[in-house]
Amino acid sequence: MSTLRRIQSSRENGKLSHGPTTDAGKQASATNSLRHGMLAQTVVLTGESKDRFITLLQALVDEYNPVTESETSLVESMAVARWRQMRVWGIEKSGFDREMARLPGPAPVRAAIAFKNLSDSSRSLDLILRYEARFERQFQQALKNLLLRQASRPETIEFCDTMISLASATWEDEIEPFKLELPDEPNPTSEHPPSGT
Repeated sequence: MSTLRRIQSSRENGKLSHGPTTDAGKQASATNSLRHGMLAQTVVLTGESKDRFITLLQALVDEYNPVTESETSLVESMAVARWRQMRVWGIEKSGFDREMARLPGPAPVRAAIAFKNLSDSSRSLDLILRYEARFERQFQQALKNLLLRQASRPETIEFCDTMISLASATWEDEIEPFKLELPDEPNPTSEHPPSGT
């Protein structure tokens, strides 16, 4: 979770950024919304807010000002790790809320009993903690790599202008409809009946 010092530092860094000043930088920046939208389609689950994900990603882009494809990919990795961590937190809260709703008594007592029930009868809290730690490590590793790349960045550098090469945008826009034929079930549209009939 962000500390007050980290939040203030991020705000100060954000004030220093006035966005790209070169024509190449402005052109690359103009493609951000399309690139962000493609990533959101890949990461954001049905029912989650694509706008909130894009806001998170844009805040990280504004803070760290990636200018190469590899820097941009690291910022995207940070956004995805943070988003998945927040998802796990939401799942944990929903689990507690659901369990507490079944119990009588004041909220602190219901929370304690819910914690005991979730800890004793399922692995959900263990898994949540494991995934939370994993996503935090992914975020920190991507941040560390980004800062190392930026520190060793040459004085003059070309802004990346490739938006379609996004590694996580793996699916075509339209998928051809298909019929799944299971081998052990008869299929009236198949020319050959399954073996053994």
